[in-house]
Amino acid sequence: MVKMLKNILWISAVTAFGISAAGAQLATTTNPVAAVDNIPPAPVTNLQALVASGADARNVVLTWTLSVDDARSFTSVGGVIVPTGDVRGYRVYRQGDDGVEALLTTLSPGVSDYIDNSVVDGLSYIYSVRPFDLDNESDIDVVAGSEGDLARIVVVGGASEVVVETTIKGKMTIDSSLDLTDQAAVDLFSSQFIQQLATLLGIDPSRIVITELAVGSVVVLFEISEPATGVEEPSATVALETLKTEVTAGTNAFDSLGGVLALNDESTSVLVPVETPLDDNGNVILGWFTRQGDTVNFDDFFLFADHFGTSQGDAGYDALYDIIPNGSVDFEDFFRFADDFGKVIANASVINGG
Repeated sequence: MVKMLKNILWISAVTAFGISAAGAQLATTTNPVAAVDNIPPAPVTNLQALVASGADARNVVLTWTLSVDDARSFTSVGGVIVPTGDVRGYRVYRQGDDGVEALLTTLSPGVSDYIDNSVVDGLSYIYSVRPFDLDNESDIDVVAGSEGDLARIVVVGGASEVVVETTIKGKMTIDSSLDLTDQAAVDLFSSQFIQQLATLLGIDPSRIVITELAVGSVVVLFEISEPATGVEEPSATVALETLKTEVTAGTNAFDSLGGVLALNDESTSVLVPVETPLDDNGNVILGWFTRQGDTVNFDDFFLFADHFGTSQGDAGYDALYDIIPNGSVDFEDFFRFADDFGKVIANASVINGG
């Protein structure tokens, strides 16, 4: 991101002109005036979180590609040399399954990796790395639910107790004078918006839900759900990316409503706790991989066998089957699975939404 005239911290300016009563002299001042920087740094890219197993503990290693604004450069504007890029550092954030995001650390410019040694075995985390300058902070630029989004999510050993739930949603500003107190007009506007958006994206209108309408011209907050099973339509992620491309290209699909002034991607990925399988005595069952029926059976065994012998870093490795966390699906895990084989899951109907 090229940022012209950015980060000029102090400038000298003439702030007053006057004529003295004695001699008609020009009065000036050279007091410093603070400049406001409202252009955030370019986001980091290729953020990846990987679990690293040490002798006594597990850590999460984060790596990323630096913001393009990290390499400070200069340009000449009006004969004055000014900076065009500026990153003061990087803030590393971590979110757990409670949905709360916490600042882990602040790093210097030029740093593109970090080791989180405060993780808890068996838990899952979502990481963000945000470059900042004097006045702004940028979030990472990833599509919710994409490979880049999932690359920043880790399960730290053992069976996962969470799932990643992605919600694809956007915020579009329409150049309209719609009266939000006129329910009939609001209903007509909403119906037309959904139909026009569905037509543009080639999806069923039932997949689009308007969650809120607000003033500011008219701000439409909406969500796009996934297609029904067996329906050949674009995924929610692809649909929103298509919409972003169309708006950037200047689509006229919404001109009858007033035209698009702005579109923001408001999609999110969160960790959602999963009910733990238990037997009648309240003991945790770790071998119920299929989540089918209510018993640990041969279907679960065949899944376990498919992953047996894999280790962290192998293409087929999945921490879900590393029941006794050590970075490998081995005989320790097999013996633990054998303990669960044939057991009945007392809360199977709750877990499966029955």
